Amino acid sequence: MAIRDGFVETRHGKIAISETEGDGHPVLLIHGNSNCRKVFRHQLEGPLGAHYRIIAMDLPGHGDSDDAADPATTYTQPAYAEAAADVLGARDAFHAVVMGWSLGGHIGIEMTRICPEMTALTFSGTPPCGPGAESVGQAFTPLPHMSFTSKEVFSEEDAIAYATHTCGVDLPLDPELLAAVKRTDGRARQTMFNDWTDNVGCDQRAAVESWPKPIAVIQGSDEAFFDNGYLEALRWKNLWSGQIHVIEGGGHAPFWAKPDAYNAIFARFLSEVTA
Repeated sequence: MAIRDGFVETRHGKIAISETEGDGHPVLLIHGNSNCRKVFRHQLEGPLGAHYRIIAMDLPGHGDSDDAADPATTYTQPAYAEAAADVLGARDAFHAVVMGWSLGGHIGIEMTRICPEMTALTFSGTPPCGPGAESVGQAFTPLPHMSFTSKEVFSEEDAIAYATHTCGVDLPLDPELLAAVKRTDGRARQTMFNDWTDNVGCDQRAAVESWPKPIAVIQGSDEAFFDNGYLEALRWKNLWSGQIHVIEGGGHAPFWAKPDAYNAIFARFLSEVTA
């Protein structure tokens, strides 16, 4: 199956995308902090990509996308949501299902405010929280690897540690994903996290507790950045199937670590919300 790579001009610079040839409902995949669209290869290259029109994007300052001309205005969660909305507009896909991983999930929640045509949302590794330091601090577990989230300059050891904890501590370190961590504009980490904890962005808990469209949450049992119990405590407006779907051993990125189990749940969600 052919996957087309290209670029989309957005208000926040040139964005790299990969798009499958499936003729089904469009699906936008948004990666996490210091990663890239290649982390979704198990979705792009498999049956999901053959059936659905899957679009995976590199955020500004990540992967093959442009670094920000003005980091202060581009490296924020609301600005990332604007860039993603511009990608959907350029690909005539405003009605897409949006799947976000980690930071990508926070961006997906932001998109619920500005993309009214979105069909549904799903995320993994994302505790809806913020803005503000207190809210963010209550959601995440204060473990040593959390400090990398906002660190501008990475050493070689930092890059290896962050790539390992984000993609799976029990998995071989993928060289392309390590390269993505090293390539990321470090100002993107620092600006996004500092602005988020300084009250930039929407009230994400309120968003998921009020958005009427379906939200699927697919988690790894050994989530590396927060306690899955945090998700259980939220008062979801429309949590798909009425439960958090937990994949045994899925880590922070279950779609990467356990793709067969993840894709089976994701396919069922897509089938239901796009019928």
